Amino acid sequence: MFKRVVEALLRGEFLCPTAYTDEYGYLRQPDNFRKVADYLAPLDRALCTLDGSEAFYAGYTAIDETNRGLIREAFSEIRSQLRPVVEWMDLVMTAMGSDRPVRARDEIRLHQMLRVIEPEPSLCEQMARLTQMPFFRTARTNVAEQLLWVLQKLEQSGYLVKPNPQGATYLVTGKMDYLHQVIAFLNDAEELELDESEDNGDQTELFQ
Repeated sequence: MFKRVVEALLRGEFLCPTAYTDEYGYLRQPDNFRKVADYLAPLDRALCTLDGSEAFYAGYTAIDETNRGLIREAFSEIRSQLRPVVEWMDLVMTAMGSDRPVRARDEIRLHQMLRVIEPEPSLCEQMARLTQMPFFRTARTNVAEQLLWVLQKLEQSGYLVKPNPQGATYLVTGKMDYLHQVIAFLNDAEELELDESEDNGDQTELFQ
């Protein structure tokens, strides 16, 4: 289990109860947490947890020439997903009549969402706009196919998992809570004018 946990963390995975049940349980044990943290330390990584959430991830503790490109790439990937995923969360909130964005452990039921979206022109238009964004772009015009495509993209990117491969229910992972933290960080640090092309040391805060 130690090897599996370390390899997942170094791949940039977020180990939470929905996506990595066994690995998350392993890290919940203090001895195991320390063992993994000690292994990551010489690699300039820290074993981190999300505030108010159930997820572990490996954050960079320093920026130098050996990891600058990787940090920039990770930052760029998250930045490219921000607006599309936020727009999707807005669609879910509107369709489900919720007053809060989705968080880890929330359920997303494909057929339930479809029943609400299909009869409502404004939601169909919102879905059409969503699937024109680069992250979700598709030539599909059928609402059911568009919704399935969006959910599959979110699953591929680690924001959702499907406990039953044959089912139509998805669970939100800890990576979504990480995205909430990135949004809060960018809102608080707006004056920094962060850009993925800049070598800004403050970007480290996103990864630790």
